[in-house]
Amino acid sequence: MMDWISWTNGFYLLGICVAGIATLVAAKYKNIVKEIGDVAQKLEEGYADGKLTKAEKDDVMKECIDVFKAILKAKWGLF
Repeated sequence: MMDWISWTNGFYLLGICVAGIATLVAAKYKNIVKEIGDVAQKLEEGYADGKLTKAEKDDVMKECIDVFKAILKAKWGLF
């Protein structure tokens, strides 16, 4: 029994608990994470040539608004 109760196994159990909580949070906020990924993708596309044009800035701002809408939907379910 004492082989099972150790600091190593305690840290392992703590890691499993943290991973489980992170999975639950990710499942709840999946849309927000997806929208943030879309913002990052638009920024990468915009800065591919080294400059961000007006149209690319508009696309990035649209994606930021989508992130805000996803946050509102997750919190209050308005949209």
